Amino acid sequence: MKSLLILSGPTHEYIDPVRFIGNASSGLMGKALAEEAIGRGFNVAFVSGPVASENLPGLDGRGTIYPVDSADEMLSAASERFPSADAVIFAAAVADYAPAKKHTEKLPKSMEGLTLDLRPTPDIAQTLCTAKRPGQIAIGFALQTADGEKLARKKLEEKKLDGIVLNTPASLGAANGTFSFLQARAGTFVQWGHISKDACAARILDALEQMMSA
Repeated sequence: MKSLLILSGPTHEYIDPVRFIGNASSGLMGKALAEEAIGRGFNVAFVSGPVASENLPGLDGRGTIYPVDSADEMLSAASERFPSADAVIFAAAVADYAPAKKHTEKLPKSMEGLTLDLRPTPDIAQTLCTAKRPGQIAIGFALQTADGEKLARKKLEEKKLDGIVLNTPASLGAANGTFSFLQARAGTFVQWGHISKDACAARILDALEQMMSA
């Protein structure tokens, strides 16, 4: 049985026990990908940041969900499962920065404002793909507001991805979005247009299976 590692959802980078840096990712894209993959016979390892329970996939006994909170935790969980995966899809919206210090007690509100010292979070796709073995396929996502194709191509090369899905902030938390796909080997850029995330997941799995059989 083919094995697929999927990273999904946001990450929460905690400032103190109740406040965090995050984003509006709902996990719906990851859910659609996992359920599409299960339907095609994949065994799925699903590493998910914090999302609503209804946005987690039903794996029908053919996979496991690994819940995480932070980017560091997501990297750790994915690193354990990456070597044995035939393919990986990086659909998570990982927070780019985390507080340099996490406070153990809730910070009091101050009318004088608050300054945070931030550190970059690990680049999970780039870290894992440096160890990508021959024949192992990796597909990522790029969310851009401008120069989408140019920045997606740059990300594709820098992270050693085999394909990348381009979308916009309008897809965050929504059931649909405007998607395009760039494949490394062919160099093709295909605009899929405004489609549901279920339809997008089917097209991504079509591309993945094509690359795996090439």
